[in-house]
Amino acid sequence: MQEKEKTFEKKSELIDAAINEFSERGYENASLNNILKQAGISKGTFYYHFKNKEALYIYLIGILIDEKKEFLKNNVSYDVFSKDIFTIFEELTKAGMKFANKSPSISKFSESFIKEKENEIYKKVFEKYNFQNDDYMNALIENAYSKGEFREDLPKEFIKSIVSYLFTNITNITSVSKMNDYEEVINNLIKFMKNGLSR
Repeated sequence: MQEKEKTFEKKSELIDAAINEFSERGYENASLNNILKQAGISKGTFYYHFKNKEALYIYLIGILIDEKKEFLKNNVSYDVFSKDIFTIFEELTKAGMKFANKSPSISKFSESFIKEKENEIYKKVFEKYNFQNDDYMNALIENAYSKGEFREDLPKEFIKSIVSYLFTNITNITSVSKMNDYEEVINNLIKFMKNGLSR
């Protein structure tokens, strides 16, 4: 079924209320009734645009992904992309942390999402947005491979798979629950990749 266009009165109020509720209570314990009450919208309006609480949660993740992409576009200097891929990863991580910390609500929601990693909703988000098959990441790796920045004894497709897997599954590799710890963990991963994959 094709999604209805999600433009309606009090849309921003719904998004703010949902981010707040999911951040405070986690996905399972979040109350749709609380969200609708805080946003001041009726159940009829909600169900016209969203199938259920799950659809709303996944929609929120999509909004944040789009906002983050826009933020990176405006906050990462074009010159960075002339550097080696590991420096690019470091700069993107710094900018990503700035995005996560630009507002307390985004930071809190990000932390609450990390805590969902054992739950079904976490898997559904990853299936929907297919982080491991990211065209942007693949393009960066293609470029770095063509410039000879990776070991020649490792096939390009293997490098794409392993790099995407490591970034996508960082919360399974190490225990991260606070956004402030995230940057250090990502930088450790980049160092590991640099020493294990570079020529």
